[in-house]
Amino acid sequence: MIENYLETLNQRFRDFDIEYRKQAYIYYLKYPDPSYKESPDKKTYVNITEKDLERMAYGELSVSIKKDEKIDSNYDLVVTDSDFIISGKKKEVYISNMKTAFEEKKDLFKKYVDQQLGKYNREYLINFSYENGYFIHFPDNTTTDVKIESIQDSNASFAFKNVIIVGKNASVEITDVYKKHNKGNGVHGRNIYIFCEEGSHVKYNYVQDEGEDTVNLTYVRPVLYRDSEIRIIDVNAGANKVFYNHESEMYDNTTMKSYGVNVSRGDQEMDIWDSSVQYGKYSNCDINIKGVVLDRSSTMHRGNIDIEPEGVKSSGFYGSAILLMSENGKGNSKPALLIKNNDTKSKHSSSISSLDPEQIFYLRSRGLSEAEATDMIINGFTGYIEDITDNEFLKATIKDILKL
Repeated sequence: MIENYLETLNQRFRDFDIEYRKQAYIYYLKYPDPSYKESPDKKTYVNITEKDLERMAYGELSVSIKKDEKIDSNYDLVVTDSDFIISGKKKEVYISNMKTAFEEKKDLFKKYVDQQLGKYNREYLINFSYENGYFIHFPDNTTTDVKIESIQDSNASFAFKNVIIVGKNASVEITDVYKKHNKGNGVHGRNIYIFCEEGSHVKYNYVQDEGEDTVNLTYVRPVLYRDSEIRIIDVNAGANKVFYNHESEMYDNTTMKSYGVNVSRGDQEMDIWDSSVQYGKYSNCDINIKGVVLDRSSTMHRGNIDIEPEGVKSSGFYGSAILLMSENGKGNSKPALLIKNNDTKSKHSSSISSLDPEQIFYLRSRGLSEAEATDMIINGFTGYIEDITDNEFLKATIKDILKL
């Protein structure tokens, strides 16, 4: 633990939202993460060490990336180590950084941001130690999309906190892309909070392809207020160690659909966690995640369908599938149903399978090489994402990052 960090805090540049940070730090000390003793094979859990967490919390951003040139026309916001570059095309949307928004949008901070301290030990640590992050507010009844590119140095270690607030009856799509720059073994921690107000319709696309030696620790926290819905697409391909935790907090008559793909290569370790916590009645959750394991890599899929006592007339589904493409790869899946009333529908499924030699033989008999046949099977396995979205920019970005 980092018991002396409050003293360090007062000596550095954590110069806003101090009371919130202090409370998050207390929670960090008070509530450690469980040790997952139930697992017979701890090798499939990603081991993010205390040293990694110290580097993340103490680390300062590098300033080696300076994008003074015009913003990439494909993006409305580019986040670098030294700047937040805003295109200015989306006049109806407030786009800024957390430091500036804390001064300009105090009412939104008080209503949304400061009410969410987190749920998990390392999430608390990020909320305590974050240096900055983006802040986006879509007003009521807005219909638009925003594309974000974060390109931060692989050598840097840091904690960031990103906030998206979607107003009542708004309909928006956010594409949030995280790319590599340079080589290095930095530790990148991020909390991403998405507040979906009443009647809003949100599409959130998370695409991660950070440096091959980095550690990526990400918590995605949608909060769905009455009559809202969110569709999440998450793709993880980069970093050496990946811990991705998405958990949606759902209230009355809300819908969450989540579709994920992760591809691990080399010695990569991935722990992908998708869950719902359904407090509201008539809430509906549908989670689907697929993983491909290559070389000596490992993938863990975890997820809970958690329907609370008040969540009557609700439903929840969790489905995981992992395709092992190597004898040396590891896959594991641990879904769970946490149902606390007797008036719901819920189920989970998981499968871990290897490449079928008969499929390869058949495709080769049709004139394909072994490599082409393998690629076709993998693309067929992961390609369901293309059926979920009509966003051509997103499709092209995913195809480029997965490199399948």
